[in-house]
Amino acid sequence: MTLVERLEKIVSEINLNLAGSYLNKIQCLSEYDYLFSFSKSKSPSILISLNVKNPFVKTTNQKFMFSTSNQFYLRIKNKLLNSLFLKANVFNNDNILELQFIKTTDTYDKVRYSLIFEIFKSNSNLILISENKIEEAFRFKGIDTHHPILKNAIYEAPLKCGESKEIKEKDLANEDSYFSNIETLHLNEKYKAITLELKRRKKSLEKKLLKIEEDKDEATEKLKYKEYADYLLTILDEVSRGDEYFIYEDKKISLNTSFSPSQNLERFYKIYKKAKATITSTQEFIIKTEDEIDYLDNILSSLTLYNDEDYQELIFELTNKNIIKNHHYKKPKNLKNSANPYFIVFKDTRIGFGKNSLQNDNLTFKYASKDDYFVHLKDVHSNHVIIFKKDLDDETLRFALEFATFISKKKDAEVILAKVRSIKKGKEPGLVLLSNYESYKIREFHYDFNEYLKHASRF
Repeated sequence: MTLVERLEKIVSEINLNLAGSYLNKIQCLSEYDYLFSFSKSKSPSILISLNVKNPFVKTTNQKFMFSTSNQFYLRIKNKLLNSLFLKANVFNNDNILELQFIKTTDTYDKVRYSLIFEIFKSNSNLILISENKIEEAFRFKGIDTHHPILKNAIYEAPLKCGESKEIKEKDLANEDSYFSNIETLHLNEKYKAITLELKRRKKSLEKKLLKIEEDKDEATEKLKYKEYADYLLTILDEVSRGDEYFIYEDKKISLNTSFSPSQNLERFYKIYKKAKATITSTQEFIIKTEDEIDYLDNILSSLTLYNDEDYQELIFELTNKNIIKNHHYKKPKNLKNSANPYFIVFKDTRIGFGKNSLQNDNLTFKYASKDDYFVHLKDVHSNHVIIFKKDLDDETLRFALEFATFISKKKDAEVILAKVRSIKKGKEPGLVLLSNYESYKIREFHYDFNEYLKHASRF
């Protein structure tokens, strides 16, 4: 099937279901995605996506409970909302969609509009014309381009390049993937400041970690000063004030010429003690810093699982941990479900999982029974997963192990399995202590976990 043939099928579907209805809602789902909904009961909406890699149009019955805004959206909405939809056409026998409308103004004048969607990779455009003149455009283009789009200019379709191209399976797969992730794209944009702040903090911690590890290495080298001091003590009577060095294991060890032998001895022991204290303090800092970097990594890798409510709960958690500042963000409202973890169902077995520390903690220590199974990636921050089943079969085990790996955004991992009875609470919510567990290596997935996540519910 060619691109034009596919567009003709979509046009037929649009005309069959929507001709003669009114455009009663326009949503800006992202900078590149616009949803047009109509007055006919149970009729589909038209989604127009101008994403650069794979622009497309499709009809959908899916409802989106969010909308953003930009200047182009506001101008289109002002001119087209509540207009009568006449019909759709394939324009110029090319991969161009035309949607025709009549808008009745406040003074009862009738204005005919055509919304033109040029569906070309890397060069898509959405153009509103009236009486064949361009009124609005997603991308205006100057006269120095091969296809100028200028306000109030006569619209001319781009030159057609030979026969219409065949649709590739890869393009259809990319289209489906993009459509299923539109809400994620919207949330990524809405909460971009949070993501950037977490990335900045992680980068800052990594720099600090590198510096403190250098300090630790330097201090480790200075531990040798105890050996120097111990040896100097044995030859103290042979050393005089003003000596520049003494020989230890065929190596010249420098002395402070203005110090007495005893003062040099004391200086060596002080250097050793300071180095030892530095190693102790830096080791504590390294462990704490590595733990926070691991925590931030887990959050950043899990954001694709988040809905709007999850982001609000994350802000609440991060402000409580002083990772982000309270005054930078509005205080989240209506977080009555913030402690409630999620679950999916696999072959009549509930598989629970948390998306933040509090949910992880409640899932394992409130909702799970002692005979259920706890699943977690080994030695890293990751989502808690609970198998709500006492008699565990091999297929459910494999599903849960792979699921734990998938939601932590790992392609392969070492995953642990333990009875909930063998787990104790750690110092903070979400941290656990394990006394007995089994370990499994996961290197591939056998299930479509995205499909399962579409039907996830909260406890």
